[in-house]
Amino acid sequence: MAHGQGLHLDELLTRVGFGQASRDPQRVRAYPQVTEMYVNPLGLRYLATLCGLSVQTLQEALPSLAQRHLLPEREEAVWKWPWTPREGHLVPLCSGCGLSRGVTETAWMISPGRWRMCARHLEWTDDHRSSEPATVSLAELPETVSAQQQWETLRQQFGAVGGQLFADAFQVAVYCWTCLPDADRWVQRAWSVELEAFSVRAAALVVLPEAAQLANRMLDFERLGERGRSAWEKWLAGVRHDMAAWGVDADVGIEPLRHWLSHHREQPAQLDPQNSHAGHAAGPVRLPGSHERHAQPVGDLGEFSCLPWQLGQPACEM
Repeated sequence: MAHGQGLHLDELLTRVGFGQASRDPQRVRAYPQVTEMYVNPLGLRYLATLCGLSVQTLQEALPSLAQRHLLPEREEAVWKWPWTPREGHLVPLCSGCGLSRGVTETAWMISPGRWRMCARHLEWTDDHRSSEPATVSLAELPETVSAQQQWETLRQQFGAVGGQLFADAFQVAVYCWTCLPDADRWVQRAWSVELEAFSVRAAALVVLPEAAQLANRMLDFERLGERGRSAWEKWLAGVRHDMAAWGVDADVGIEPLRHWLSHHREQPAQLDPQNSHAGHAAGPVRLPGSHERHAQPVGDLGEFSCLPWQLGQPACEM
């Protein structure tokens, strides 16, 4: 906005009101494009006037201006500029989507997860602001794009249940990658998009296809009517076969799955077997009550997992 008004950033801010500096003002001056700004109601009106937009339109465009984020009402206009956003993650907008709007600079957006995938332009962006490349082309990873689409399908079919299953599957894949990051397929995927093979940033991208495969296996388990030991050992045998195909030691990968089974083997999720084939779940659809959420939101999954470890956690702590 300062560029558009022909102003330096400090000059624009004096028109918005009295400001409160960040705890790290040098960082803010160096990276204003990844710093959220908060204002009080009067400051919001001043900002809208500078933009030539209504307050409502501006609030719809910029999450930090939402009513819940407004600073306390005062007689004068004020703004505050902390370094980190109050919620979500700062993730670059897909460059193709930006160009379609006439934006040539990197545009940052608030995302509920740490990454976003644009299926239209096959571009992956995340919140690793100091890492290169800033955006990752998925042209060489059609299996990752397909995995994201499978997650969307699960969520559309089963709502929260689909999201939870994929979050659990992702956590199992994260466990496997953390213990065995040198699996050939994961290394090759990272190299194909010019990422360091053993970086946490690469992990989120390269394990998605396996997470999608696991999520479908977990859905099969949730549909089982009989939950005895023989049933889930037979199910585990099928997953072992999958892991062998990944080049992952199944003895390592089965450990997190046994943890998952401890939350899920008592009773099935309430999935409607008739309507689920039509792509819609009727009536209440939920996982067993023991499915407590422990993990922090990871990636763009939008759900919590009942498995407690985190991406980036050392293997010894898992």
